Amino acid sequence: MIISICCNHKRLILFFSAFSLLINAQNQYPQFPKDQHSYLGSNREFYKDFHKILIEKNLKPCDNKKEFFNASILIKAENSAELLEIDSLKLQKFKCSFELTKEVIKNMYKWMPAKIDGKEMPAITRIPIYTDDLFENYKEDYDFVGTNYEKTDFNIEDFRKEVVKKINLKSFGFKGKGKLTVITKFAISYKGRLDDLKIEKSSGSQRLDEMIMDAIKQTQMNKQWKPAKTHDMPIHTYFSFPISVSVD
Repeated sequence: MIISICCNHKRLILFFSAFSLLINAQNQYPQFPKDQHSYLGSNREFYKDFHKILIEKNLKPCDNKKEFFNASILIKAENSAELLEIDSLKLQKFKCSFELTKEVIKNMYKWMPAKIDGKEMPAITRIPIYTDDLFENYKEDYDFVGTNYEKTDFNIEDFRKEVVKKINLKSFGFKGKGKLTVITKFAISYKGRLDDLKIEKSSGSQRLDEMIMDAIKQTQMNKQWKPAKTHDMPIHTYFSFPISVSVD
């Protein structure tokens, strides 16, 4: 019997501010599927329309040019969306960006509802809003991803090698042949620590899932990396991290 461990990975970048949105709606509605667009024409079209509406409505820029707001938007149906409220403490920090986004979204009509299990359903999408990029600094084909972006120094291949060393399969009883895959997901947080670790897709074996999770937790202990940044602000970077165990 030959047991091999492999890991393919795909980096997923999702930009969050250092603050979590604590709102009930997030528990009521699913997150928008990552492989679907919530706006016709994707993010570039969204920012293009956002800029156009700011100018047409003669809306005023924020005094704080570095104000950054990660908008949680409920896509309810075709051409229908709603900016979700945030608590009062966070509103103090993002008030200008929040109010601008709320006004602009009322005038946007290219929303595309999520399709989950073949049905259109209300779902929440998150779109980063850095308003200083969307007034006179706006550039054609602008997309927040990649703008003034510095990647984290976290190396997923080096991390994978360390995780694999900590996986002990000697006591694991395999029956038959085949491959089991565990897909985990985690963030390198704005503080440079591995955070928000969870199983995105189970292998079907609780024992193997727990073994992989324990190996990741052991590997990340006491480690710290340089976080990714945009506009000189540290941000979360999310990674998808599959590990497969093959038995021949």
